[in-house]
Amino acid sequence: MHKGLRGDERAVALAELLRSHLPDQFAIGKGEAIDCLGNRSGELDLFVYDSATATPILSSSENSLIPAEAIYASIEVKSVLTQEEMDKAAKSSLALRALCPFKKQFVGAPTGGGAQAGFYRCPYFVFAFSSNLSADQWAQKEYDRAKKALVCIGGSMDLIDRIFVLERGVIRPQVASSWVSGQGVFLEFYVHLINFLMREKKRRPEIDWAAYAPRRKWTQLNP
Repeated sequence: MHKGLRGDERAVALAELLRSHLPDQFAIGKGEAIDCLGNRSGELDLFVYDSATATPILSSSENSLIPAEAIYASIEVKSVLTQEEMDKAAKSSLALRALCPFKKQFVGAPTGGGAQAGFYRCPYFVFAFSSNLSADQWAQKEYDRAKKALVCIGGSMDLIDRIFVLERGVIRPQVASSWVSGQGVFLEFYVHLINFLMREKKRRPEIDWAAYAPRRKWTQLNP
């Protein structure tokens, strides 16, 4: 089977699993996010958005274009995690972080204290079914190549919030920590995701759709 096709099928399977468990107010999409300044994220494997307040600006049978104010999380799905795939994920996470929802840039997870008032987060997760690294010292080697990928693009370690590898465990690059176990990885992913979604939902203001309207110069008419 073609590697890309297999990855797409696994992304679809993960999307369906999330749709069956997430609250109805959240939806799963694939495609791009855009802000009112015209910045775009590039293609995202999966993203979670608030369907209660927004629908895609554009939508086709496979891809959607969602406003940055509505996207809550991005999930990069990998069949096998390699250095090449990590490099792609790093570049994708940098483009996502550059978006400006509510005309302010997305921020990383706080390391001391609560969330920044007036700024919003969109966690970027790498979700892999396996890794091409050996099990010996896997977490350190996986962290090292994530660090290499992020350093190469001039990015900070908080661009990728979590790396989940089903058969191995979980890594938090920002704080250089890991949980190595093949058991409960999906549950850890889901619990972390839903916990963030419910907290972030309360913080986000209403979307100002007028910000996405074309700029017009109005001409005064004679009354």
